[in-house]
Amino acid sequence: MNKQESVNSKRAAEAGFITYMLLTAINYFCYLFIEQMFLSPTLIFWSGLVVFFGYGLLINSKEKSK
Repeated sequence: MNKQESVNSKRAAEAGFITYMLLTAINYFCYLFIEQMFLSPTLIFWSGLVVFFGYGLLINSKEKSK
């Protein structure tokens, strides 16, 4: 992995982490107000992974096309 791909990977990891935190917060507040989970933990897990890998591939493909 070259330096630019490493930077892109860190950016994708940040986006995945923000997705995890946002969905977990939404799920927590829904649980507080309606006492029922809005999203399943499996959905939260897979959405964070999809964002990480998808965003990483998107950024890397844009860099290669330049």
